[in-house]
Amino acid sequence: MIRKSFILIGIAVLVLATAAGVCGCTSYRKTVERYGLTMREDVVFIEGLAKERTIVLAADTHISLCDERDGAVAEKAAQRYQMFASLTKNPSDVNFRHMAEVLKQMKPDLIVLAGDITDSAMEASIEFVKSELEKTGVPWVYSMGNHDFEYGSEYFSARAYEEYLPRFAKVSGTEGGWQALEYDDLIVFMTDDANNRILPGALAALKEYGAKGKPIVLATHVPLEPQTEDKTLWEKSIEVWRADGSGRSRVLIGYNSCIPDETTAEFLSYVMAEDSPVKLVLAGHVHFYHRDTLSGKLEQIITGAGYEGEFTKITLKPAK
Repeated sequence: MIRKSFILIGIAVLVLATAAGVCGCTSYRKTVERYGLTMREDVVFIEGLAKERTIVLAADTHISLCDERDGAVAEKAAQRYQMFASLTKNPSDVNFRHMAEVLKQMKPDLIVLAGDITDSAMEASIEFVKSELEKTGVPWVYSMGNHDFEYGSEYFSARAYEEYLPRFAKVSGTEGGWQALEYDDLIVFMTDDANNRILPGALAALKEYGAKGKPIVLATHVPLEPQTEDKTLWEKSIEVWRADGSGRSRVLIGYNSCIPDETTAEFLSYVMAEDSPVKLVLAGHVHFYHRDTLSGKLEQIITGAGYEGEFTKITLKPAK
């Protein structure tokens, strides 16, 4: 809970809307007036959960800080910094610092960082993120987005994996395309973006954790295309990011979007199966907030753009 004094400083409810989904939960949009941040609040009921937990989901902050250690990409970093700064009231690093201050007050159970927290694997950016997260006093998990460990012209290249991805060991436990945090009654499983694909090791690990019989909250940078008749997310992704040459969404994973390879197709089948241990999917990447049903009772929450000061507070409650 946010302290009463902090609320008086400035969290004001702007919008209350009914979110799509079988549980009839509500979704709130708030603005933290003191910092100009936007915090969404969602409630999700999960079968098998023993106690209530709060997760804060953030993605796409695109921190682009650079110093002499990464002089080779300094010009690009400066251009990207200014680009994102021009799109919002505060530069992305300022918004990230403000978010960390809010989370220090809120004290959620976990911070889930779903990719593109940095805009490139620059030492100054990684160290800044680590320093601000440590100030919150809240545990976090951090998965890789498509921009995190790119570097100059290195984008999902062998060099990017071998030389720049290891830099994130300072802030992330990702290895082999995944990481997991296990509680007595819950598993939070993170998959890295592998250029709109899921790596075989991540799928194998997800199945291994799934066999434990605990509910799983899955976080993946690129959202999954819903396997329902509701095309709202797909249509909005086309509106914001345009379709590819075949009319597919370029920012979702699915059969009308980024076509899955064999491993990713198996991943989708596993996640969306009626008896899947995955009870909630969290994502980022598209730079807008959205909540929908992927299949059956499985919901997906996508957080808005972190560089614009958006993040999402999700309260997980045991299903009655």
